[in-house]
Amino acid sequence: MLRVSKADLRLGMFVQSLEGSWFDHPFWKSKFLLAEEEDLRALQGSDIECVWVDEVKSLAPALAHLTPQEPTPRRRLFEELSSEAPAETSPAAPPRPRRASLPNEYHAAQTVLEDCKAAVGELFARVRSGDASAVEDAAPVVGGIAESVARNSDALITLARVRTLDEYTYMHSVAVSALMINLARQLQLPPEYIKQAGTAGLFMDVGKALLPPELLGKRGDYAPEDWAEMRRHPKLGADAVKASGDLSKIVADVCLHHHERHDGSGYPHGLKGDEISLFARMAALCDTYDALVSVRPHRPAYGPAEAVAEMYKLKGRFDESLLAGFIKSIGIYPVGSLVRLESRMLGCVAAQRRDQLTRPLVRIFYSIRQRTHVPVEEVDLAQVPEPDRIVAREEPGRWGLPDWDNYALTILQGQKAKRAA
Repeated sequence: MLRVSKADLRLGMFVQSLEGSWFDHPFWKSKFLLAEEEDLRALQGSDIECVWVDEVKSLAPALAHLTPQEPTPRRRLFEELSSEAPAETSPAAPPRPRRASLPNEYHAAQTVLEDCKAAVGELFARVRSGDASAVEDAAPVVGGIAESVARNSDALITLARVRTLDEYTYMHSVAVSALMINLARQLQLPPEYIKQAGTAGLFMDVGKALLPPELLGKRGDYAPEDWAEMRRHPKLGADAVKASGDLSKIVADVCLHHHERHDGSGYPHGLKGDEISLFARMAALCDTYDALVSVRPHRPAYGPAEAVAEMYKLKGRFDESLLAGFIKSIGIYPVGSLVRLESRMLGCVAAQRRDQLTRPLVRIFYSIRQRTHVPVEEVDLAQVPEPDRIVAREEPGRWGLPDWDNYALTILQGQKAKRAA
């Protein structure tokens, strides 16, 4: 927690408490994200001298001018993730990020996903029938995913989020495979390890295919006996893919241990730290992220940026260095995130700048001030001088965008977006 003078307040800070009485300030609540220029001016013009700011809930750019005397490990981690190189003396703009909106790449990624859906269903059926050689035979599927990720990881990972409840099991497997490959590339693992990571991600949840279908599709909260049954899937999957080959052993390990947690709070064996293999620790991150951004029978989906924030709050659950690598691999605001800009515009994150995670390429489509949609305009937040900045991630439902993932795809693919009702 930081004590900040009102002169040092910035949009994007999360106010935890206000020093002074209610008579000294115009706010009816004391905990809120400082997202409006009017609120910032009101605070700075009040009799309040200082406020307490929660740096974990704040946005990184808002804290850039503050230097805590003893930053906590979590603060240092976020500084590492959001660090930006000092501006050059020359006003030349930095290189533009890799484009995520190329229509041809989205079309190619969609073809890969369609091919994978059919192939994964067949591979899982072979595993259920006792044919463990399906793991080795998955090489073309993993290869297709890896090639798409290498060309443009944002396109495939963004498209993989758009799925129905009926598609969850197979599409979750494809998405986790892509996330594992993307993370392995971020960690600069050797090509063979990247292949192994993708294969392990693809088969990680194969044990769920051995559970009763009515359990997987059950709506509402699970009863204790439902959770007990669900927690059998790691061992069921590991037993199903075990074979003599080294690759099958790696996949079996990930099947068995992807729900283990770095602090020992996971299952089935309560392993902690380095007791968990590298691939299983990677899978824990990729599985959690994709589960959060997916609609499930018992809860709605998180937005991609919200999912990243939720994972970041789970101190100790994940290997911290791998978590840093994972967030760098997809961004603090992953492609497809709905964000609010300081200019009071809404935008869809269109492409990442891996070295400046808080300054992605954004496609603006809505004016909050005018309360209307506007022609889509692409803004590179890393340009010099800085044209705008993100001050908050937004909930699509608040803006009449309940089918946000599909709406975002129309923006990302350069199509004319249909206005929400």
